[in-house]
Amino acid sequence: MPTRSRLRKPPPAGYLWSSGAADYLGVHVVTLYHWRRDEIGPRSSVVGRRRWAYKIADLDAYLAGRHSASLDTRGAG
Repeated sequence: MPTRSRLRKPPPAGYLWSSGAADYLGVHVVTLYHWRRDEIGPRSSVVGRRRWAYKIADLDAYLAGRHSASLDTRGAG
């Protein structure tokens, strides 16, 4: 009998599921849920009925944008 982990499909190529995206960004998966609800944070796509996928390039762009924004605010003073 297949185990539960064997039933899970991998995300599409170049994407991460919500849990992987949360790890990649260093936030909790619930934070991603709140960001989706509030329409902030990195772009996401729904796959199937309830699976959310995040394009790795979009996660990198989001991190780069946050990093540059934090550098801009440090220089103000």
